[in-house]
Amino acid sequence: MTFFTVFSDVLLYLAFSYMIGSIVLGFVPAERKPKIPDSRRLQLLSVAGVSLFSLAPVIELVVFLGGGQEVFSTFFRVLMDFRIGNGWVLTLLFCILLGLTVYYNGSAHMRAYYTGALVLIVGFFSHVSTLNLWAGFFSHSLHFLSMSLWIGVLLHVAWLAHDGSNWKPFTAWFTPFAIACLAALFISGVVIMLFFVTPADYAKSWVLPYGQMLLLKHLTIIPILAAALINGFLNKKGVYERAWLKVEFLLILLVFTWTAFMSKEAPPHDINDTLRSEGAAPFIELLKGPQYIPIDGSFAFSLNGALLIAIGVMCLGLMVLGYRKKLSPWLSLLFGLIFVGAVYAGLMLNIAF
Repeated sequence: MTFFTVFSDVLLYLAFSYMIGSIVLGFVPAERKPKIPDSRRLQLLSVAGVSLFSLAPVIELVVFLGGGQEVFSTFFRVLMDFRIGNGWVLTLLFCILLGLTVYYNGSAHMRAYYTGALVLIVGFFSHVSTLNLWAGFFSHSLHFLSMSLWIGVLLHVAWLAHDGSNWKPFTAWFTPFAIACLAALFISGVVIMLFFVTPADYAKSWVLPYGQMLLLKHLTIIPILAAALINGFLNKKGVYERAWLKVEFLLILLVFTWTAFMSKEAPPHDINDTLRSEGAAPFIELLKGPQYIPIDGSFAFSLNGALLIAIGVMCLGLMVLGYRKKLSPWLSLLFGLIFVGAVYAGLMLNIAF
């Protein structure tokens, strides 16, 4: 069931990103963006995707509560009596309104209004908002919106643009736009993380599945920033390089995956209690052996671990050097993935739980 909900979450992020990217580009003059088809069919599919893929946690809860009960009665009980069900009912309502707006060629402002309402629903019914309503609601909504704005535009330009026309005028506004989105993502992401993991417990949390996904997410952001640096600043000639945009997008897709897995794991509010109830992450026991309470999380030098981190840093450098030497962007994507794997393994070997 976990893989079903993770897959649904990734598709949900993509559906939101497509719709929001389409809305943003709709406000941009034609002379300041590449030629991108405005597909009403894809917009309708993305709206349908939001309503369908956001249903996955509801289905998961219905299965959990089933226990031989009639499926439809359990389903309606979840919709009426559980917060997650209430959230989906509101999501479905605004998806219908947004779908009708798209179908009848409603204004871009109305599409933005209904999509913004859907983002706020995601923030209001998020896990973090149950811990602190307004701070959690605001930080999660900002995080989700910033992510969708940046990646939505990138998705359209990397995969759907006809050509690289108007590339320089496009990058003139998109580069600062992406930087602003990244800044909002970073600030809101730190706020959200602090609700679940204190800075003192960050390394300790790596013993848990949640902490592992959080670490992998943070490590993957580094090659994403390298790809963004290449696309936004090192491309001095202002040439449309679709493959490099796809590299950046695919790395972001990996972050989507880590985030989806992380949302299914128990947050480490108390590391020792969570370890006692949930157990250690699978790879931890493979690399470090059985883990026992209390968890330490202190630095423990390992030559193999240091060498792996050094290899990872070298691969990150090769990722940028590959662009300079005009190597295949897919080779740089491989270097970025090796960076994540090598630094992850190096950190695991250099910590004692």
